[in-house]
Amino acid sequence: MRVVPLPPNLELEKLLAGLLMREVKVKPSESAPGDPCSVALYRSDAPELEVAVLCDLPLAASMAAALSVVPPGAVKDAVAAAGLGEPLRQNLAEVMNVLARFVSGSGRRFALVQVWCPPEALDAKVVEAARGSDETRVVAVEVPGYLGGLLAFDTL
Repeated sequence: MRVVPLPPNLELEKLLAGLLMREVKVKPSESAPGDPCSVALYRSDAPELEVAVLCDLPLAASMAAALSVVPPGAVKDAVAAAGLGEPLRQNLAEVMNVLARFVSGSGRRFALVQVWCPPEALDAKVVEAARGSDETRVVAVEVPGYLGGLLAFDTL
């Protein structure tokens, strides 16, 4: 496997704080995001490398809601329903698009290919490759006013 070096967690914290206009906190974690989760796939220019980002549902809903100041109750509803409604799905896609900057911090340009989030079926091959990756960085993310959760960056 070819490794994609990622910038320090502080860079992710700054990126998310600027995007969400909140004092987001990012710290290392040993746990991996559980199910249900959202998945974003990023691909570089040739020679092609791929990175999958797995995001547990509470964090996915929280980042999506914080982007456009949706009330925290919508996050709890999304978690209870085990899926994101269309407005939150669109917001999450925008958050994941901005995360391409972080993944591109290696000096290689990565572009967002696709985002999957419940209740939509995830791409099983991407999830399997991500969960089997031996190059993973997992972080715990706190979004003030919303739920926190786990985010895993996996080189495929």
